Amino acid sequence: MNALGLSDAQRAERTRRLHAGDAQAIMAGDYRRVFRRIKGLDPEDDLSGEFRVQLGSYTEPFNLAWTMQQTGRNVDYYSDNKLNREIWMTLTGLYSYAELIVSKAYPFMACNLDGLTVTPQGHRSVIDAKHVGRATEQEILRYTPAGVWQATCAETDWWGLSWIVGNKWEEPTFQEVDPLYQATMIARATECWGYIERNEEPPEAEIAPVLAPKPQPRLRSIVVPVEQNDEVYQALVKQNNWLSEARRLIYAFVGTHAAATHHAIVREDIKKLVPEDVGELTCGRYRYARSKAGSVTQSLKPMEKDDETHE
Repeated sequence: MNALGLSDAQRAERTRRLHAGDAQAIMAGDYRRVFRRIKGLDPEDDLSGEFRVQLGSYTEPFNLAWTMQQTGRNVDYYSDNKLNREIWMTLTGLYSYAELIVSKAYPFMACNLDGLTVTPQGHRSVIDAKHVGRATEQEILRYTPAGVWQATCAETDWWGLSWIVGNKWEEPTFQEVDPLYQATMIARATECWGYIERNEEPPEAEIAPVLAPKPQPRLRSIVVPVEQNDEVYQALVKQNNWLSEARRLIYAFVGTHAAATHHAIVREDIKKLVPEDVGELTCGRYRYARSKAGSVTQSLKPMEKDDETHE
C-alpha cells in the first residue's frame, strides 16, 4: 500500500520556510524545535504508518467534494498528489491547484493548502479537510494555530474545518481570525525565522505559550412545528424556555408583514410624489415634514378619545 504524504520536493520546501505545521510550536515559544527541524538536526516525523493521518489523506478530496455538494458553496481544491487530483476531477469535474501557498507579506511563512471556499455569510475562507473521531471545541482549539497560519498565508480573514466525524459528514465549522492572536503569531514567526537566518540555535522556550482564542459558538438551527400540541414542539419548549413566546411573536410578524410592507411602499411613494419645495404637508392626523437639510419625516398624531369612541 502506498502511503500518501510529503514528496521529496515538499520535504525540501519545508527546509526553506516556516510551515503551518510549525504554528503550534511557535505559539508555544518552542523555537528550538522548529530550528532543529529546518536545519535537519532532528528528523521529520514519519506519518506513513499513522492510520488516522493516512485515512484523512485518502478521504481529503471526497471530504471537500461532499462539502461543496451539500452546502452549494464552491470549493477550490489544492493538492500536489496525483491520486487525490484524479479523485477530485472524477468527483467534481474540476481542476485542482498547486497546494503550496507562500505569504506575500511574510515570505518566510507558507502552507500546503487543502481548499478555499466561502462561509455561509459569503466571507472568503481557507478550509482544511479533517477526518476525526469527534468535532468538539477541543478539536477546534487544536487546529486553530494551523488554521490562522493558513489564513495569514492565503490572505483571508476566516478559516474553516470540513468534518468527517467517524462515518458521518458534519456541517463545516468556520472561525474568524482573531487579529490579536494573528499579530502575535506573525511576531513570533518573525522572531523564530531570525534565529534560522542567523543559524543561531534558539534557547529553550523562555516566553509563555499563547493559548488559542476560545472558538466562536456553532449556530444552532431550530425547526419549530406549526401544531402547538405536537410532541416535538413540546420537547423543544422544554429545552428552550423562550420558544413559546418567540413563536407568538413570529405569528404576529407573519400576520403584520403584508400591512407593514404596504405601509413602507406607501411612505416611499409619498416621498417621491411631494415636490422638494414643500416643507410641511398635513391632512387630518397625518403630517409630512421636510427639514432644511432635506430629510423627510412622516408621522401620525395620536387619536383623541372622542375619535376612538366614534370608531
